[in-house]
Amino acid sequence: MPHTTPGTTLPDTAAQTGTSTEGWRLERHAHGRLDFVDAHGIRHANVDVLRAFPVSAPAGPAAIVAADGGELAWIESLSAVAAPLRMILETELAQREFLPRIEQIEAVSDGEPAEWTVVTDRGPHRFKVAHADDFVTQPDGSAFVTDSHGMRYSIPSIAALDPRSRRLLDRKG
Repeated sequence: MPHTTPGTTLPDTAAQTGTSTEGWRLERHAHGRLDFVDAHGIRHANVDVLRAFPVSAPAGPAAIVAADGGELAWIESLSAVAAPLRMILETELAQREFLPRIEQIEAVSDGEPAEWTVVTDRGPHRFKVAHADDFVTQPDGSAFVTDSHGMRYSIPSIAALDPRSRRLLDRKG
C-alpha cells in the first residue's frame, strides 16, 4: 500500500529524519526504506528521489516520487535545504546513481519496447527500453541506457565493447 492515513504507526521507527521548510519530511528506516510524510501527516511508503536532469544538470533540481510515479515534492536546490534533509537526499541520489556498467550486449530485440540482454559489472541482466531516445551517446564515446522503469546503465566506452556488442548497438542507432 503506497500510503497510510495520518497518525498510523509503523512497526519500525525512523533511523534518520529530515524536514523541509514546507512541512513535509523524509524518513529512512533501519531496513533502508524511504518514506515521505506530507505536511498533512499522510505517509507515502517506498518513495524515490530522482534528479530532474541527471546528465545535463547533475547538481540541479530533484523530485521525490511516490511508488506509483506521482511527484510528491520538488527540490529546486539541494544546497538550499537543511543539512539533515540534504544528507538523506544526497545519500539516496548517490545510491540510485551508482550505475551498473554494461560490459557486453548479448541481444537486443527489434521494435519498441526493445528487450536488451546484457552482462553488467553486477552480472547478467535483462530489461526493456521503451524508446530509441532512451539510448544516449555522449561526446566522449560513452553512452547511457535508461530502461522502462527508469533504471540507468552506463557504457563507459562504446569502442571498448566487443565487436558483436558494437554491431548490436549500430543496428539500434
